[in-house]
Amino acid sequence: MDCPTCETLVDAYVDGELSAAESADFERALGRCPECLRKLEAARAMSGMLRELPATPAPDLLRARVNRELGAVAGAARPAMPRERMRWSAIAASIVVAASLGWLGGNLTGQGGHETDELVAGYIRVAMSDRAVDVVSSDRHTVKPWFAGRIDYSPPVHDLKSDGFPLDGGRVDFVDGRKVAVLVYQHGQHKLALTLWPSASASSASAQVAQRDGFSIAEWRRKGFELRAVSDVTSDEMASFAKALDRALDSDS
Repeated sequence: MDCPTCETLVDAYVDGELSAAESADFERALGRCPECLRKLEAARAMSGMLRELPATPAPDLLRARVNRELGAVAGAARPAMPRERMRWSAIAASIVVAASLGWLGGNLTGQGGHETDELVAGYIRVAMSDRAVDVVSSDRHTVKPWFAGRIDYSPPVHDLKSDGFPLDGGRVDFVDGRKVAVLVYQHGQHKLALTLWPSASASSASAQVAQRDGFSIAEWRRKGFELRAVSDVTSDEMASFAKALDRALDSDS
């Protein structure tokens, strides 16, 4: 093993990611490479410092973002050579740091709040999951009764296929500790999660669409329900979804 290869394997060796054969080759190479030995000592010292830091559970939104990005990395072709594996490990580490800074930046600047974090995290779980819904159907007479006994209200359910947003089905999630109904729609290759619960206000409020961290988020009130929609569609597409749903809700009366 030459020195350049040895240097790329320092972090993997410290983290116990090398095979027995690779570890043996690495250890033999250390005797011929003082620079690698110096980097190994520095990596061990850094690892020890990180282990001594206080551990705080990551917010749900941060965990969901990291899982989404690491899932995308894992879905790429698996590198065969050690140096390539180290490059992908570095990419994964960068993603974790970037996601952490992105989450902190959003909260430090006052963008969004706890409710929005939970809604975005819920959407990411939907988008990442092989089973995005618990009841799979576009039939409102199948989806609506499914919620009975699972939540304490009956949500309005509409298939918006004619407007370009076919209904995939429904699921239950939590917002501020309360069980809420989530309806999952499809738009092209994108999923859209609509979370709704009874409103304390009888008045309506038009949909307001905003962008946050690459997601379109709509918030409005209609027909006695608070409505929140999250997706990675464009703002215009999200506004079209809100209008289509409003028309469907108005048709109930």
